[in-house]
Amino acid sequence: MPNSSVWLPGFMHEARGDLQRALYTYGNSLSMELDYAPCKVSIGALLWRMGSKSLPAGRTFLSDALRLEPTNRMAWYYLGMIHRDDGRLSDAADCFQAASMLEESDPVESFSSIL
Repeated sequence: MPNSSVWLPGFMHEARGDLQRALYTYGNSLSMELDYAPCKVSIGALLWRMGSKSLPAGRTFLSDALRLEPTNRMAWYYLGMIHRDDGRLSDAADCFQAASMLEESDPVESFSSIL
């Protein structure tokens, strides 16, 4: 798992509206571990927020995250947002349905916190 001191600051940059710096931070984290799905989801979501020119790249990152973690509900949600904004409403509906079903099955408390 990438060092959180590299990955988590991306959220802070994003919250401040510094999307380019957030993207750089997430990319740096991803370079440490190429198969870290949560980072791919963060990049995909950020690319969605950056607008229509970034949608294809965002779709790629989110699809890759789902290949690694098919039950990642946030990846399904943001992929649905990209499809919606791209006019692919049927695909968007499928993604939103998957995200909703996964959200309903989420435990109230993380299983790892119980151990």
